[in-house]
Amino acid sequence: VDCDHYINNSKALREAMCFMMDPTSGKKICYVQFPQRFDGIDRHDRYSNRNVVFFDINMKGLDGIQGPIYVGTGCVFRRQALYGYDAPSSKKPPGKTCNCWPKWCCLCCGSRKKKNRAKSSVKKKIKNDAKQMHALENIEEGIEGIDNEKSSLMSQQKFEKKFGQSSVFIASTLLEDGGLPKAASSATLLKEAIHVISCGYEDKTDWGKEVGWIYGSVTEDILTGFKMHCHGWRSVYCMPKRPAFKGSAPINLSDRLHQVLRWALGSVEIFFSRHCPIWYGYGCGLKSLERFSYINSVVYPLTSIPLIAYCTLPAVCLLTGKFIVPEVGLILLNLITTMSLSTGYILGLHKHRSNSSISTVPIGTTIRKLKMCQNYNEVCS
Repeated sequence: VDCDHYINNSKALREAMCFMMDPTSGKKICYVQFPQRFDGIDRHDRYSNRNVVFFDINMKGLDGIQGPIYVGTGCVFRRQALYGYDAPSSKKPPGKTCNCWPKWCCLCCGSRKKKNRAKSSVKKKIKNDAKQMHALENIEEGIEGIDNEKSSLMSQQKFEKKFGQSSVFIASTLLEDGGLPKAASSATLLKEAIHVISCGYEDKTDWGKEVGWIYGSVTEDILTGFKMHCHGWRSVYCMPKRPAFKGSAPINLSDRLHQVLRWALGSVEIFFSRHCPIWYGYGCGLKSLERFSYINSVVYPLTSIPLIAYCTLPAVCLLTGKFIVPEVGLILLNLITTMSLSTGYILGLHKHRSNSSISTVPIGTTIRKLKMCQNYNEVCS
């Protein structure tokens, strides 16, 4: 939540947890976004602070693709997504096995080979997990002699390059359900907390690049959500009846223009950076329609150029007397006028005839024709 926002609905966090704890798709949700609502807006919303088109139409549509864009406030995150991890892959259904043929049957060789491959892959996975757990134990307990094992040293260096030089914090990032290492004491936790919140902790790490909020733009919220969607995560848009969060909106035109200018500059910065959605993130978990939405959020400031031309050229033409549209000749003008008058006359005549035909037909004649059709099965014309 931004510094100028507050919690307006005490049940908002519970609703966000319901999405993230969903047994079918909750594991792949990186954040739950709530719409922005403001206090002190006048009845006519003269400065367009509500952003009805964006929050009530566009964000609902994105919720059906891969999720809404992160707007910088009113959001509940998942820790694994902020740490730069990929979204968990969906499990495929197990393959069918055949037990109806003898062992020497060639039809079942393929399934047995697949089963053997699966067993070998499971064994390799168990070995890798054992190595990772061994490295984690070394990080947590601080066992001496870790430099003797090259693999453990490399994994530790990678973790320190990504998360910083805090063994307790690195151990907590590897825990799926969160929490802290059991072996850590209160004094150790206090020391590590002071070390992590220091100003120089993020230096020479991936914080701001791949971990946490992404730096390099005034609108870091778009970059952060974009990177999460590139990792395969999806987001959810939640709109409770009672607004979850509320904030203060600009009360004059200068503040509103300054806010819109800051958003536009941030979008232009992303457009000219390497994280531009036009060329970044291909071959990952970002869907095509979701990419179009990010392109729209980045390119929209550039649409001001044709809009200014559209509003300026007619005024210039009226003041100078020179029009960008070529002048129409007298013959062509007479032809267009004649065609318009003829079309209008034909339409009016057709309408007059249809009304008169309906009103001049006697009711008795119509009844007699209907009786004739019923009695003699004749076709009425």
